[in-house]
Amino acid sequence: MKNMKDIEIVAAGHTCLDLIPAFTIEGKVDKMTDVLVPGKMINMGPCVVVGGGPVTNAGVSIRRLGVKTELIGKIGNDDFGREILDWYEEHEGHFKGIKMVEGESTSYTIAICIPGIDRFYLHHCGANDTFGYDDMDFDLVQRSKLMLFGYPPWMKKLYENTGEQLTKILKKTKELGTTTALDLSLPDVNSYAGQVDWKAILENWVPLSDIMVPSAEEIFYFLYKDKFLEKKANLGAKESVLDHMTVKEISTLGNDLIEMGAAIAMVKCGHRGLYIRTAGRDRLEKLGAAECSDPENWANRELWHPVYQEEKFVGALGSGDSAIAGFLSAFVWGHTVESSLRYANAAGSMNVTVPDGLTWNKGFDDLTKRIESGWKTKKLKIDEKGWKYERDFWVGPDNRGRWES
Repeated sequence: MKNMKDIEIVAAGHTCLDLIPAFTIEGKVDKMTDVLVPGKMINMGPCVVVGGGPVTNAGVSIRRLGVKTELIGKIGNDDFGREILDWYEEHEGHFKGIKMVEGESTSYTIAICIPGIDRFYLHHCGANDTFGYDDMDFDLVQRSKLMLFGYPPWMKKLYENTGEQLTKILKKTKELGTTTALDLSLPDVNSYAGQVDWKAILENWVPLSDIMVPSAEEIFYFLYKDKFLEKKANLGAKESVLDHMTVKEISTLGNDLIEMGAAIAMVKCGHRGLYIRTAGRDRLEKLGAAECSDPENWANRELWHPVYQEEKFVGALGSGDSAIAGFLSAFVWGHTVESSLRYANAAGSMNVTVPDGLTWNKGFDDLTKRIESGWKTKKLKIDEKGWKYERDFWVGPDNRGRWES
């Protein structure tokens, strides 16, 4: 294995093919059954076919932002697998960490995005379910400053036996001096994955994860399942659990992740923006190769940054992955915590203007120009005691670190 860190980020984990059929519907739809009617033929627009999953949506986005990036994933030797490899070769080049395996089926997602209706997915996990420690390319990990691992709750072998396989991967990564970042995904509550003890699994994973970047709904489900299900059972039309989560609940989740051992917890809150909570300097100094450029700025922070005003909303597929891409790219390039949040929200806000998770990306300089041009954020009101608005951020009661200069 090479000793030099000549790769900035390696994105590993869930890999799939995304198929996104375009609905050519004028205006918004009130009920899904107004469109998806048995026996009815629906005239559609072109179908976008792209590499998908966090390995592509986050990893390729990071690469297109200008960060030196490699990918690690597993696909089957089938038509969909070859489609993914062909797409990589045509649009991005060769990634040697993508392993094609005989006798496995490639994961795919069909994204159903009807105007006015929250998106839903038809998903097959495929080869992701058999991905384990032996499928990792640790030469690439060794050479990387930071490894982002995405969507292990959709990768059966990784979460079985209280997450033993991913625990082993994260431990090895830390031994190699590489900083770890972990993104999660929400399993079907009625599936096998929905029945496992996720709190016990996260007690193994979080202490080995320097940076946690889950969505609010995901981490709420994993740590407070009963409360999540109670909110879910009482949702109104077009409502999500996120809509009913309080600022106190979300800040508690951030604090939980720090107390469990993470150094940085960035919680994605969809249209409500991004919440971040960070540990003290002692924990930040144990990050590994992708160290904080300014520990005094990053230590003991609690901030909430609203989303930017998008030019036109098309769909949110991959927006969380894009936000992670913006955040980690800024982080490995030595930006402040405030700046990293701006780039995260800028990437996520650009993502929703396109149907897929990639074509929004015109590079890091494009995001910089948009931010520096005075790009306005959407209105966000926090009435929780102890919170105040300052410098375009909502500032939490546990924010004690130094502001950027």
